[in-house]
Amino acid sequence: MTMPLSGQTALITGSASGIGFAIARRFAEAGANVMLSGRNRDTGRAAEQALRDIGIAAKYMAVDVAREEDVRALVNATVDEFGSISILVNNAGPAAEAFGFGPLHSLPSAVFEQTMRIGLFGAFWCSKYAVPHMVEGGYGIILNISAMPATRALPNMGAYAMAKAGMDALGRQLANDYAAHGIRANNIVVGTVRPDEDDVSTLPADFDHDALDRAVGRTTMIGSVGQYADVAATALFLASPEARYITGANIPVEGGALSKVQYPDYTEIMSV
Repeated sequence: MTMPLSGQTALITGSASGIGFAIARRFAEAGANVMLSGRNRDTGRAAEQALRDIGIAAKYMAVDVAREEDVRALVNATVDEFGSISILVNNAGPAAEAFGFGPLHSLPSAVFEQTMRIGLFGAFWCSKYAVPHMVEGGYGIILNISAMPATRALPNMGAYAMAKAGMDALGRQLANDYAAHGIRANNIVVGTVRPDEDDVSTLPADFDHDALDRAVGRTTMIGSVGQYADVAATALFLASPEARYITGANIPVEGGALSKVQYPDYTEIMSV
């Protein structure tokens, strides 16, 4: 088995569960030391133990990326634990209930600010404090987990969209400004994805996967919903030496949804 990330240390925010944990597990299986982070201590410790149980060097730290002092402490703790940081994955984002759904004119300023602090400021602070260690080592990978609203308007998701659009700009700027130091930065634009088939702990027992596939599948070229594993596989490739010539890019993992034009069903129109 090849270990493309052997000897490297990955700091992944929002990695106690979901997409973040899927990336952490994939990186760890590829040989990386992994620093997990998130706000839920119970979930984070369980994630840490799950990786340690399969012989992986992992550590969890409770962190709120909306607080700069927490982020600074996280980066310092990662270096203290593993000696360096060579990979940063900015994955943490606001919980669904904190997206700030609704018309912009009625969006509370506090909700908008919190969405930006988690979705954009957190990524900026993580990059700000991790980059000097990468510059010192002459190498680094930064991956931002973005989303389709960064480039496509979706109803009532203004705050979330602005945070993700800012994250995309951050990735491009990092790629441009630090390429001379051996640092690559890319954005992974994620569509609708669900837990992997062997990991449905984050969904209700009666969740209707078929209904989700039908609803989302119509908006994609592939015709189905993606899985966390699809995002993790993309992240691993971008973090590996095989992606050495890819930087400053937006890499879509959305089944072709961004490229598919949503035309009306003309068979229904012609029958009227």
